[in-house]
Amino acid sequence: MSDDGKAWLDQLESTVKQAAETIESLHRKRDDLAARVEELEGQVEALEAAGGTKKGKPKADEAAAWREERKEIRRRVQKLTERLEGLLED
Repeated sequence: MSDDGKAWLDQLESTVKQAAETIESLHRKRDDLAARVEELEGQVEALEAAGGTKKGKPKADEAAAWREERKEIRRRVQKLTERLEGLLED
């Protein structure tokens, strides 16, 4: 194999290895975010079922903040999932 061919193959191997590491990292982040979403959904459901927080009913802005945080986490998990699916399709 020529030096140019070897250099090209080395570069390709390096790129593939880096892509695989990135995909693994994104999988871990996706899993972490999915777990966080489940945790927050459980907390929200518990608060809603109890009719408030331990200190009494939540303020409207507190409940809205919980919903916004849940939406943001869902959005980020969805975005990561779509990105991973796109990488896997290529």
